[in-house]
Amino acid sequence: MGTVLIKSKQERNTMDSQLTDTNNGISRGVLQSLKAMLSKPSDIYKLFFLFTKKLNRFFPISQSSLIVFSKQDNKLKVIAMKGDKGARKGLTLTLPETNSLLYKVFADGHFYTKHHPQKFDGNFIEEKILKDNDARSLAILPIVQNGSKCGLICLSSPNQDAFRSFENGSMDEILENFSKNMIKRMPSSCI
Repeated sequence: MGTVLIKSKQERNTMDSQLTDTNNGISRGVLQSLKAMLSKPSDIYKLFFLFTKKLNRFFPISQSSLIVFSKQDNKLKVIAMKGDKGARKGLTLTLPETNSLLYKVFADGHFYTKHHPQKFDGNFIEEKILKDNDARSLAILPIVQNGSKCGLICLSSPNQDAFRSFENGSMDEILENFSKNMIKRMPSSCI
């Protein structure tokens, strides 16, 4: 079972005010903070863990994974994960294609969000990678630059509707910048 941090009323109000922007759902300060983080040099793992740590300030994330597409064998592979049991990097877990939600989202190239995910749309292995027992929201974000798909970032949250703001486009610019920075750091087998 994952750990859920309970914030004080003042912390929640501060967080709510940071996230309130009538046009986008995410404040400019949040976007600028994420952009600044992307400009820091680091390897693909550090960038992924920094990005999810920063996102966790605004979207409670209980589990995250970084999946890349290997052009050597045309397979999706989990290379990093973070959850309640800590962070792991340098993995090369090849994902099965049978009944795969991840391969569908990768082929489609569009955000996938699911709120209240009682029934999981993918296979058993993906379910174990993408969500824990407390997951109430899922988001799968393709890593795409100039139409070239390179991987996926998968997030789960104990909060219902946690990733609703991804659907209105408020994160598009940040995710595009993140994709560009991730692609620069991709293993050579993926580019």
